Amino acid sequence: MADKETSLTNAELAMVCRQFATLTKADINILEILETLREQTGNAFLREVLEQVQQDVEMGHTLATSFSRYPNTFSPFFITMLREGELEGELDRVFDDLAEHFEMRLGDTPDARRPARAGLFDWEAAASAFQWIFIWLCALGAACALGAGLIWYATAGSDGGAGLPGDRLPNILIFIGIVMGLGVILFTRGRRRR
Repeated sequence: MADKETSLTNAELAMVCRQFATLTKADINILEILETLREQTGNAFLREVLEQVQQDVEMGHTLATSFSRYPNTFSPFFITMLREGELEGELDRVFDDLAEHFEMRLGDTPDARRPARAGLFDWEAAASAFQWIFIWLCALGAACALGAGLIWYATAGSDGGAGLPGDRLPNILIFIGIVMGLGVILFTRGRRRR
């Protein structure tokens, strides 16, 4: 399907986003919204995209995942906004914001279409991937520090020596593990709420 991809104008994208927002506010089912938008559009390519997205949603995929099948038509910004809207349950607000975004750029060339030149790098996707890698590394570090401190405590008395509550190193390891673990939990919860 990627060989058939064409771009949509900012006016078309703004219109679809505005209609999607209005219908979402009216508490209409997403599948019915996609059907309605598909029937109303005169653009054959957009009709094909909406039909494919509708089929994907019926199969249990998210809107963001479904629209991301068209990377030359829907920008990473568009997909990220949809993903956040789905996570927060605020698709109506997100589609309103996207409609305003595209309406402000009516005179521009479609910003969704990214040139396929060598050397282009998707910094947004890289930053997002790095954040999750960093979170997992912090979680791993927290588990290792906490585990090492607890193992130290568990084995400190086994050799006959006294070395528990007054030893600094196991206390520091446990403290670092707890702080890093709490940081990971707070950061991941904060990202879900935004």
